Amino acid sequence: MGERVTHIACCVDGSEAARLALDHAVRLRDQLGAEQLDIVHIVPPAVYFGVYYPPESTTPPETPDWLIKLGEQTPHSNVVMIDSFSNFPPAAAIRWAEEEQVDLIVAASHQGAFRRMAVGSFAGYLAYHASCPVMLIPPEMQSEKP
Repeated sequence: MGERVTHIACCVDGSEAARLALDHAVRLRDQLGAEQLDIVHIVPPAVYFGVYYPPESTTPPETPDWLIKLGEQTPHSNVVMIDSFSNFPPAAAIRWAEEEQVDLIVAASHQGAFRRMAVGSFAGYLAYHASCPVMLIPPEMQSEKP
């Protein structure tokens, strides 16, 4: 990461772990002097037992109240909602980050082993496939508020 970080994105899902990852992203933004911090929520596709069902409506989903509140509580940030109705959610996040020229992605790593084995790890996919650096906040760091 030799170049200046100007654009940070923090992926959130409404969990306390994601909220604490956002705290770390805010601290990084302030320390690095980044110009932009996006709070990114990926709307998961409609899946039932591994089978994709297209949405009944093409109307974009409404922004959840918890995400609006998170944006209000985080000064100098933008709330971004990405509808991944036909994509693998972490791939949709990576595609968005590349299009928006994000310099650093921050996310919580907090799924249990069984869920990670059954549906995969969002954070792990980001770490292996993103074209920019990814900072994962592990569970042991999540108990330490920055």
